[in-house]
Amino acid sequence: MENNKAFMLANGGKALFFYCHRRFLPLNHRYRKNIKDFFVGRVEKDLASPRLSGQELHDVVLEYGDIVFGLQSGK
Repeated sequence: MENNKAFMLANGGKALFFYCHRRFLPLNHRYRKNIKDFFVGRVEKDLASPRLSGQELHDVVLEYGDIVFGLQSGK
């Protein structure tokens, strides 16, 4: 998550990850330079984050502590 390119919506205050996908394309892909159809005329120059091994991913998730999914009744 430290390498994400999320930004906050001005009126809603929500994080938006919508325009982050082009950095995963090959460097010479035509969509990386397409300023007409993507994010306000910006050419994507950033590289994708490195892939984590299973152990590295496990270690990252452990840093978040106990995560409880779903609705919790009675709290």
